[in-house]
Amino acid sequence: MATAVDNKKQSGGKKLILAEPRGFCAGVIRAIEIVERALEIHGAPLYVRKQIVHNEHVVRRLEQRGVRFVDSETEVPDGAVCIFSAHGVSPEVRSNAARRSLQVIDATCPLVAKVHQEAIRFARDERTLLLVGHADHEEIEGTYGEAPDRTIIVEDAEAARNLELPEGTRAAFLTQTTLSVDDTEEIVSVLRERFPEIVGAGSEDICYASQNRQTAVKSIAWRSELVLVVGSANSSNTVRMVEVAQAAGAEAKLLPNVDHLDPAWLEGVSTVGVSSGASAPEVLVEEVIERLASLGYADVETEVTAKETVVFRPPSGLELPKKKAAGAGKDLPVDDATEELVGRAVARVEELLSAEIARWQAVDARAALPIEGIAELIAAGGKRLRPTFCVSGYLAAGGAVDGSAAEDAVIGAAAALELLHASALLHDDILDNAPTRRGAPTLHAKHAAIHADKGWTGEPRRYGEGIGILAGALAYGYATRLAAGLTGPAMEIWTDLGTEMLVGQQLDIALAAEPKPDTDLARWIAVCKSGRYTIHRPLALGASLAGRQDLQQVFEAYGVAAGEAFQLRDDLLDAFGDSEATGKPAGLDVSEHKMNLLLALAATKDARVAELVAARTWDTEALSAAMLASGVRQEVEEHIDQLVGTARTALQGAPLADGWRERLDLMVEYVAYRDR
Repeated sequence: MATAVDNKKQSGGKKLILAEPRGFCAGVIRAIEIVERALEIHGAPLYVRKQIVHNEHVVRRLEQRGVRFVDSETEVPDGAVCIFSAHGVSPEVRSNAARRSLQVIDATCPLVAKVHQEAIRFARDERTLLLVGHADHEEIEGTYGEAPDRTIIVEDAEAARNLELPEGTRAAFLTQTTLSVDDTEEIVSVLRERFPEIVGAGSEDICYASQNRQTAVKSIAWRSELVLVVGSANSSNTVRMVEVAQAAGAEAKLLPNVDHLDPAWLEGVSTVGVSSGASAPEVLVEEVIERLASLGYADVETEVTAKETVVFRPPSGLELPKKKAAGAGKDLPVDDATEELVGRAVARVEELLSAEIARWQAVDARAALPIEGIAELIAAGGKRLRPTFCVSGYLAAGGAVDGSAAEDAVIGAAAALELLHASALLHDDILDNAPTRRGAPTLHAKHAAIHADKGWTGEPRRYGEGIGILAGALAYGYATRLAAGLTGPAMEIWTDLGTEMLVGQQLDIALAAEPKPDTDLARWIAVCKSGRYTIHRPLALGASLAGRQDLQQVFEAYGVAAGEAFQLRDDLLDAFGDSEATGKPAGLDVSEHKMNLLLALAATKDARVAELVAARTWDTEALSAAMLASGVRQEVEEHIDQLVGTARTALQGAPLADGWRERLDLMVEYVAYRDR
């Protein structure tokens, strides 16, 4: 990441042009931060497979702090902490690490992880994968390992021209993220010409940082007689920058550090351009600037071609200590396998969103605002109920954590459910006019406030709600992308789940507009939006991915009862709870005229409540007091007890994996009695 350098002109007449952006990208910053945090948590020695990033200065500095870099995971002592580098690893490496019981921390760049997921998807679709990149690069080795039997590496345009595939081959292509944009476009163009039916992401696989740095160095090259690119020789993106500068007509040199600067290069040169690769620390550039200034290049100009604001968060387990989030309460009881798979599902969501933020920020920072809103909502935490029940359904049905396709599918399904829920929350907040969510301003409220503060044209409310609507739509689209690999009964469950949630939302709106007590319809909405959407369908989806269709009726009976209990608890918390505990304002349903199940039950049993809800304008204080006086709270608590009993009864005699009836018993207790 470049530091600000003031444009200045001093005597001497020789010019130095600095390219911006340059230096550390978000993926490199994240990888180094992972190692540094791991050192704080685990202490030295700490093992890193390969160089964490391709820069000798960074590697030496970390070695001095007790980090040991190894060529293979097999060199790491059994049970030790092992960090995978930013370039990614193959499934074989992960399996080797598991056999040695290594404590793995994955520093793979989210943009590289996205390419891995695409490779898995293409292989699952039985396509032959043409992987554009350098065969000896660690990133290509890792991606190739996802589907070695179906992958062909294409290193250049000549190889693309000479490639022969059997007739009828269904092909796809992916590219190394650090390639030259121009070279990649040429190779992809040849592949598309040779194989017209080929599919792939094209140049979108090249990371935003590589594209930005190549554009920046190209911009300064035509004005410079010599371009110096600071970075290590084993850094692919740095080498590509040198090639780009040379192709633009400048003499260009790769400069590992200032000690390699040969004054003879500067003979007769009046203008020098300087940039640095994505893994080169800015301190190395500063040393070069200082040396060049001593050699007469005192007229310094910075040429800015893009502004980068991308931030990639570290993986779960390495977060800095922070105050317990609103609504955290008692934790959902899960076992180690569930926690691992849910954690991997959340990581998959974070990787996808990070990659999409980077992709669209490269177009314009404003384009990524809705996606940033999704990422902030995911990062804020929450109970992760839907992915947890999905994974629980898989494990309760006997699904294994063994690196199989079924395991990968359930991780993808759980990730899709988390994004689907984010979509629902983003739209719910607008429909409910909610000012806060999880203890922070809701997305639409946040951007409405920004609009008002900036004094922009138009109505702040419409602007904020517009961003919230788009964010919800994008979250649904990303959920669909992650669920795209589902087939057969699993896809049917996914489709029903999303449809039921939206139809339930529509009826929710209808009851808010026509506040007529209807307990049967309110209960159906509760079952649809919570029973099926939160518990039944996720459990059924997990069981389906484990190949256990025989558990569908069991999980429906359990999930519908548990889900209604969950929704009734939600209604009680809204009506009588503490906003500090729930992370959202108390009494919001009443203030927004929402005829939820609790309010419908109260109105059918108490004349005063019925009188108040019949009024065109609700007196929220009087209505809340009347509900409390009606005794409905105690009746609902008793009904929740009955629902918990129904859910438990549904599990009796069910052919579940060992220990899972007891775990599911604890889970229904949690959803029914949380924050009570």
